[in-house]
Amino acid sequence: MVRLREALDGSLKRLGILRQARRARAVDLWAEVVGSAAARASRATRCKDGVLFVAVKSSVWAHELSLLKADIIKKLNRYLGKGTIVDIRFQARGFLKAEARDRCSTGSGGDRGTARPGRTLSHAEMEEIDTLSAAIADPEVRAAFARAVMAARIENREQRAPTGPAQT
Repeated sequence: MVRLREALDGSLKRLGILRQARRARAVDLWAEVVGSAAARASRATRCKDGVLFVAVKSSVWAHELSLLKADIIKKLNRYLGKGTIVDIRFQARGFLKAEARDRCSTGSGGDRGTARPGRTLSHAEMEEIDTLSAAIADPEVRAAFARAVMAARIENREQRAPTGPAQT
């Protein structure tokens, strides 16, 4: 019998999005890794190229968490795989509800339409993800898998997108 994690990793690897899916999962793991006190004062908002971006309530919390950065990275990589997260950037700017949802284009189910323009998937892409995740019996695991695949697809699209004119 194949373990669920091995099956998911194999599917994501075949799709070419294993690393991006693991990085997207870092956002979901934030509260578990840092503990309840730090989680109340901070929110991981997104992960790009191995850098996890975290909004914090104040500069004091940003400083406190920056002192723990190496340990947090180790813990995250213990869950996600060696070298998945390479840095964390703390941004002392308080919380905005939209920022908490900015980690990827969707949450689970009904809030798919709340994403920023340009960070959504087409109907065909969503159907493909639904088909890929249909075999997963546990609804929470199925939703997490779908979110990870969506985030990875969006990140892939953004990396492929042509950049604008050089700024001076």
